Amino acid sequence: MHPIKRYSLFFLESLLYGPSYGYANQLIRIPEPLEPVRCWELIQYQWNPVADWLRLNYPPEFVRRLLLSRRLIESHQSGIAEHYDVSNDFYAAMLDKKFMFYSCADFLSATETLEQAQENKAKAILDLIEPRAGDEILELGSGWCSMLRVIAERTGEKHRLHGCTLSRDQFDFNQRQFGFDVEFADFITREYPREAYDKIYSIGAWEHVRPTEIPGLLSKLHLALRPGGRLVKHFFCLLQDGVPVSAIAGQLCFPGSQLASYHFHVKAFEDAGFRIVRQTIQDYRPTLRCWYDNLVENKEVAIKSGGVRNYNRHLVFIAATWRFFNEGESMVVRFQLEKK
Repeated sequence: MHPIKRYSLFFLESLLYGPSYGYANQLIRIPEPLEPVRCWELIQYQWNPVADWLRLNYPPEFVRRLLLSRRLIESHQSGIAEHYDVSNDFYAAMLDKKFMFYSCADFLSATETLEQAQENKAKAILDLIEPRAGDEILELGSGWCSMLRVIAERTGEKHRLHGCTLSRDQFDFNQRQFGFDVEFADFITREYPREAYDKIYSIGAWEHVRPTEIPGLLSKLHLALRPGGRLVKHFFCLLQDGVPVSAIAGQLCFPGSQLASYHFHVKAFEDAGFRIVRQTIQDYRPTLRCWYDNLVENKEVAIKSGGVRNYNRHLVFIAATWRFFNEGESMVVRFQLEKK
């Protein structure tokens, strides 16, 4: 794309969708691989007070709601495919080598590697799920079957583990590598058999559940659990209600998704008949920085498997997400819920 056209699009998109959207998309559209140090600096740049106010407040919220409503009529499958069906090799270049967890790790010290931190996370979530032999367990958004593998090692009963995914690449990966009972289906809209599961969990998938869908899905999951059943959820949410500017810019990476607030989630849990047994907060920033560095280190593989545009998009997305958490717009939460 000619530079004049790129800059024209930048001004038009900034006017329509806000400077955060225009700025990010301008970087993503650059036809050459982004220089990583400069990209990080540009995304973390501290704008002057007027520009920063525009970054955080333009367009007005009623316009944001209108813009977002147009994206939320799209199917979940199209949004998932656009983000996840880039290439399994692309994500292998970015994520930890052992599990390929695409979610926040638990760094217990500054010297731990991403692999060690994801091992910590797997153990922590395993303790929350507490799988036992004989349990029927369902994962919502199975990814590359990271947690299913961990649970199978604990229980030795692979046939009792079930999952759902809307990523064709991830589904095919499981079929070739592991053979878990993973269904290619939208866990938000599918129906669930009554009292079929002892444990249901999700790791980094609940972010794709739109606020209007959360109460209905929780009601279905409550009915799908056996008496005393457990629901474990690891996801990130907004700290405040409303539609922040970041929700519009976020469509560049997660089209058709919208985050809800912490308070919205907690009320929805209680309304659906769940009791909160335990909750913790994790720091996403160290994980994001590791992904960024991995992508840069494995640049040739990432570009060969996913192309320059996806390489640039993920560099921008990861750096912008780091700022999103650093400025306190969001937090990663982990809940252990019990069916009343």
